[in-house]
Amino acid sequence: MADSYDLEELLREFSSHRDETETGGKSSSTPAVQAEPAPSPPAFQAQSQEEFYPEDEYPEYEQDHGYEEFREDFSEDYDDEPEPERQAEPKPKSRKGKSKNILHDVLMSFAGLIFLGVSLLAITWVGLNVHPDAGTATTASGSGKLNLMSGLDAYMNNAASDALSDLTYIRKIYTIDENATVAPVPNPDGFGSTDDPAVIQKLIDDAWELLAGQDMIWSPDADFVPGELMRYYYDETILVIQWKEYIDGRCCTMAEVKLAHGSQLRRKISDDAYGSSIQLYASEMAKSANSVIAINGDFYTFRSLGITVYQRQLYRSELDSVDTCFFDSKGNMIFSKAGQFADEASVKQFIEDNDILFSVAFGPVLVDNGELIPCDSYPIGEINTQYSRSCIAQKGELHYLLMTINHTPDARPRATINELGSYIHSKGVDKAYTLDGGQTSEIVMMGGPVNYVDFGNERLVSDIIYFATALPGGSQEVSQ
Repeated sequence: MADSYDLEELLREFSSHRDETETGGKSSSTPAVQAEPAPSPPAFQAQSQEEFYPEDEYPEYEQDHGYEEFREDFSEDYDDEPEPERQAEPKPKSRKGKSKNILHDVLMSFAGLIFLGVSLLAITWVGLNVHPDAGTATTASGSGKLNLMSGLDAYMNNAASDALSDLTYIRKIYTIDENATVAPVPNPDGFGSTDDPAVIQKLIDDAWELLAGQDMIWSPDADFVPGELMRYYYDETILVIQWKEYIDGRCCTMAEVKLAHGSQLRRKISDDAYGSSIQLYASEMAKSANSVIAINGDFYTFRSLGITVYQRQLYRSELDSVDTCFFDSKGNMIFSKAGQFADEASVKQFIEDNDILFSVAFGPVLVDNGELIPCDSYPIGEINTQYSRSCIAQKGELHYLLMTINHTPDARPRATINELGSYIHSKGVDKAYTLDGGQTSEIVMMGGPVNYVDFGNERLVSDIIYFATALPGGSQEVSQ
């Protein structure tokens, strides 16, 4: 057998073999047909069934020479134009997902346009309304500029909250103008009372966002006074829980408050004018201010001691007698000790540096930085005798505890200053300060005093400290 093969002869042989198969495999004894010269490979066409070349003319190709595996390939390569291989059709994309993506893009674009518009308006508003020197101020006119800035911050946040409400959650900021003499009306449905600690615990659980991870002072394990209801109020800007418990045999009236913004901690003075000779009951002032809960202040018109700030203005600067409790715009309690300031200029600088809104001057300081502060002598307050007491404390950001210890119908003992400090310190507070005591000692909620006031009657006073909702309310008067 020859070592090489003519390509044209191989192609003719393979073609004839395919044609023989298609015609039913005609007999190999069929006379051979003289082969015609084949055209060159580029012009090659498969032969018809009548023009075939029997295999017996090339018997050597019947042997296994290793080319049989290529026969089918040659046949397919030179057969009629084969059908293109069908590819798997891609699965149609979900129209629902596509629509959802388009909707998301449209909403995001729309929200972006709204936010851009609000930003441009805000910038324009700042340019027209805020003086370049606006900042911390100690005058009424300066506080007006600060109110503008605070209002702008809240407006921008709330505009973004509305614009992006379908895409994300942004908590709204509600504030009260620091110069307002009346707070928003609380929601009557937010008030309630119960003797079941489980109800209070459920309320605390519901207020998780407002609490922002802070632990409550109220505990279901407290030694509650039998027969006394627990009162409460809750909306998204304020949580108040009021109860009575026994501590060391004393009847302690307690109220815990958590706020969303520092502007909700406020001071009310009679006639809304510093130095007015008008005196009112604490419950009257609380009602007129739309207070959720209130406590007596320092009765500033009864004595001329300490440092008095009201609406950022310094009215009294008696430096050496008593401790002072300042309240800044963020709702923080800041203390100064008697004799701390050298002169009035130092006090004014302190007010400016710490953004102070108002102060009360009674004392002494009971707890500072979590430490109990003992007191052996003090110019006011009969500190070493059993006396009805009142104090305000802070535990963490915008979190407060009010406490009074009073006479009771069953003649329970009252407290000295150091005993009061020990009891409020046991609640884990960071700061605590003594307010005016005796018959002035009073906590007001839901229309009247919740503690037993000495002699069974409220005393006419000049001021209160109160806590309010910041939610915009109606104009109706609340019947609490």
